[in-house]
Amino acid sequence: MTNAGYIFLLLIYLEEKKLNSIPEPIGKFDGFYYIIEYLSGLKTGLTVEELSKEIGKSEKTVRRYLDSMEHSIFDIDLIKERGYDRKYRYRIEKHATPFRPIFLNSYEIVALNFIRGFSHFNDFPVIQENLNNIFRKISLSAKESLEKTGNDFQGRVSNLFVVPHELGGKVYVEKEQVSHLEKLIKAAIDGNDCSMVYGAGDMRKEYKIIPLHLFNYRDVIYIVAKDINDKEVAYKNFALHRVRFLKVVEENCHDYPDNFNIDEYMKENMFKFEGIKYLVSLRFSADVKDYILERQWFPDQDEEINKDGSVKISFKNEINLMLLSWIRGFGPDVEVLEPEILRVRMENDLNKSLGNYK
Repeated sequence: MTNAGYIFLLLIYLEEKKLNSIPEPIGKFDGFYYIIEYLSGLKTGLTVEELSKEIGKSEKTVRRYLDSMEHSIFDIDLIKERGYDRKYRYRIEKHATPFRPIFLNSYEIVALNFIRGFSHFNDFPVIQENLNNIFRKISLSAKESLEKTGNDFQGRVSNLFVVPHELGGKVYVEKEQVSHLEKLIKAAIDGNDCSMVYGAGDMRKEYKIIPLHLFNYRDVIYIVAKDINDKEVAYKNFALHRVRFLKVVEENCHDYPDNFNIDEYMKENMFKFEGIKYLVSLRFSADVKDYILERQWFPDQDEEINKDGSVKISFKNEINLMLLSWIRGFGPDVEVLEPEILRVRMENDLNKSLGNYK
C-alpha cells in the first residue's frame, strides 16, 4: 500500500475515534442546541415549518425541541411572537443564547470559585447576578453526581474562597454606572456604536466608540474601544467611572475588527489610558530599593540606582487617583522629581495632611 493509502486509512480511523469519543450528553442534545444557535439573533423569527426546512428535521422534532426550551431549567429565554398569518415565530436574543453543555473537572470548578471569591465586583448587580446563574447551573449538574456517589464536592468548594472586600477596592453600586456597563456589554456583543461623554470639567469630551473589551486594573473597570473619529489612535482605554453619558446607537452594527489582537494590544497599551501623559520621575529611598526593583510597575519604566542606594524610576502616565494613591503608599520613602505639576500636588496634599494633626 502506498503512503497516501496509509494516510487515508489513518484519517478514517481518527475520524471514527473522534465521533465515538463524543460524550453522550453532547450527542443527545446536539440538535437541541443547534436550533438554539440557529434562532440566536434573529429579528423576525422563524415558524416551525421554516425551521423544519432549514435544519432538515421533522416538524414534530422541532416542536419537541421548542417545548423543551420553554420548560428548560436553564432559563432559555425563547421569544414566541404571533405573525400576521397567525403563525408563531420563534427567536432568541443574541445575548441570551446559551452555549452547548460544557463539561468541567474538579480543578476547573475550584478555579471558578476562586475567581468568584476574590472578585472585587461583588456589589455590581449585573456581574453578581450572572455569576449566581453560572453557579446555580453548576449546582444543578452536581446534584445528580451527589445522588449517585454521595460526593458533595460542589458544596465543599462553593464557599471556600470567600474573602472580605480589599481595602480601597472600587465598588460599583451607582445606578448610572451599572446602566453604563450593561449598555457597553450589549454594544460589545452586538457590535454597536456608542455616543459617550467622558471626563470631568475642562477634560470632558464627546466620543463615538465601538466597545470591544472590558478589563480590571487595580479594582477599576476599563473599556477597550475603537475611537471612530480618531484616525491616528484607533483604540483607547476608558475608565468606567469617568463615563458621564452613554447611548447605544443600535442601528449601527460592525463586525469585530479583523486586524485587532487584544492580547498584543494589552501587552503594549494596557497603561495607555485616555488623557494627558506626563514623564514621571520618582526617587525611592534605599530602604525600599529591593522592593521597587523586584517588579516592573509600568511597561516603559526606566531604572537608575544612585550612589546612596536610592533608586530612580521614570515612566509616562496620567496624573490620576491610581498614580497618586500608589505614590502616597510609600510615605517618606518616595520623592516626586517631576513633573512639577505632580510635585506641587503631592506637596499640597502633604501639607493638608499635616494640618489634620496640628
